[in-house]
Amino acid sequence: MRRLCLFLLVLAGACQTEARRLLVVDLTLADPLTLEATAAPWHAAGYHVEYRRFYPHLTRQDLERYRTVLVLGGREPESRSDALTIGDLAILNEWTRRDGVVVLGYTEKGGALDRWIMNRWLMSQGAGITIGNGGAGEAQLLDVSATPLPHSALDNAGFAPFPAGRNYPLLIRDKSQTLARAGGMALVAATRVQNGLIVVASRSLLASIDADPAGRTRDFLVALARWTRRPAEWAGIGAATRPALLRLAGGPQQVAVHAPPLAPPAGRAAAPIVLPQPPRSTNREDTVGVGAAAPVSVVTPAWISRQGMRVLWSRFALYSLDSLLGFVDVAGLNALATTIPAPALIDTVSTRNLWKIAAGRLQTTSIRWFPAVALRAIPSGGADEVDRHGTLTPIPCGLDSLYWRGALRPVFRTMTRLGGGGARTEVIAGIALDLDSAMTHYGGSGFCDADYRVGLAALGLDHAEIERLVGLPPGVRYDTLLERGWLSGYFEGLEAAVAERATVLRGELQRQHPDLRFAFHASDVPGDWFSLGLLRGFSSPDAPVLLWLKERGGGGRALMRRYRERGVYALSAAGLEPDRATFAPSEWPRLRFAAFSEHAGFWLDGATTDSLGRMIRRFTK
Repeated sequence: MRRLCLFLLVLAGACQTEARRLLVVDLTLADPLTLEATAAPWHAAGYHVEYRRFYPHLTRQDLERYRTVLVLGGREPESRSDALTIGDLAILNEWTRRDGVVVLGYTEKGGALDRWIMNRWLMSQGAGITIGNGGAGEAQLLDVSATPLPHSALDNAGFAPFPAGRNYPLLIRDKSQTLARAGGMALVAATRVQNGLIVVASRSLLASIDADPAGRTRDFLVALARWTRRPAEWAGIGAATRPALLRLAGGPQQVAVHAPPLAPPAGRAAAPIVLPQPPRSTNREDTVGVGAAAPVSVVTPAWISRQGMRVLWSRFALYSLDSLLGFVDVAGLNALATTIPAPALIDTVSTRNLWKIAAGRLQTTSIRWFPAVALRAIPSGGADEVDRHGTLTPIPCGLDSLYWRGALRPVFRTMTRLGGGGARTEVIAGIALDLDSAMTHYGGSGFCDADYRVGLAALGLDHAEIERLVGLPPGVRYDTLLERGWLSGYFEGLEAAVAERATVLRGELQRQHPDLRFAFHASDVPGDWFSLGLLRGFSSPDAPVLLWLKERGGGGRALMRRYRERGVYALSAAGLEPDRATFAPSEWPRLRFAAFSEHAGFWLDGATTDSLGRMIRRFTK
């Protein structure tokens, strides 16, 4: 009897562990630091969240290990990423038959292929849910607040509207399937399939907790996560009816035929990590906000310590410089970043005069100037980057020596020399790089010849194996590394190589201008191998990079801590959008806390009117 009781206790513990495990499958291979907002509500609901970044496909072992799977769609064919395969759909079929929970997070930026595949799979299950128009033309993308449906199957989700990011409307068969809506359109919906459950929402909504410091979005998502663990409460949700054959012909792109393996590849690359990642033990202070103790390892410039970053991001035009400076003065800002057109980066007599006039005008102010350039706008005569399909992309090969010697180095040297010529160093605070657009391309690439050789060398393989892999055509390089579990070491090698070259370039530039700072502008949190390599290489504990993000919510302090764990030393500024209703005076206390406590300041990009300037000045008091 005692042995029987012990056996039942162990069995119950094993079942409970499986019921609490959730697997995140992200077809974009996103860096873990960009997924923590998505994982946080499920973690708070009691799930043990695991993420297998470098093997983004389902295996038969997953059926036994996890109760719930969160499938985050890819960006194909608009941008390069991985995509759902026929093997993945076969595992999802079994998932619902085994009483599991499938959460589909479709991509709202691109991702037409995976949305189409998801719709075809939902139709085959008889789910009665369709994302957008179901292939009958592209539906309108909504940027609205969502409202939990009163008296729905999802209780305790609140009643107040919550920020929901960007979404396509969901077409549903039965009103009982709606869990959250905007007006008369469903944004979150669910269906019972046999004894399992399917939930559909956008990636943007599932990651929106940082966009709502009031916590309404988090409350809804935590309630949703808890509800998926309570099958007894699913009875109010409409059940699947009329399942059909799965038809995958005629989509935006051919669906890959990939038999599901028994288990992920062996090795560190395919091993799951826990989300949110546990903080590393440290004796340092983690605060980066103005007025709080800065981390011991990061030296904050005096002008940021006093007021925080207050940056205007704009385009450079000599005729409009006076009006920009007038706005900066009225708004009480302390830094101006201006993007320079590519022709103006060529070192000629006319460009020297142009920059000299601009620097002279700025000398009469107390403004720190950051001449900026878009990474994608820097011309290159070298090789183009190659994506995971083996096709060329409209950006340079990231580790091509000619790109660094003939493009990046001359442009950065020109900006440093012309910007500093004859001007006080207090005026030319640094140079800025706009990472937008290039981040997406590098995130799905990294397989040009120069990249490939560097990445293979980082794997520690023997010479014969490397020579054999070098001979593979570009179109099969990604899949070969994926199936062997080598993608992790490969991309780590690429990131380290970019960081090494950026460190050398930083040292050379700072010999010309010892106090030069490096700033980076990005709409999304940088997480691709090339951007992370640049951030690592251009930062140091005594000269952290300045990171201007469009993310306006909280989480800046935690993000900077994660970056420091990765060797990136940065001070972040939150993007403000004063032209939107969210910048109402009633919101100012919350936005001030985000800008000056979670971040080290703010930046803005918009119309430069006197009324807006006066509003910004009142906001910063």
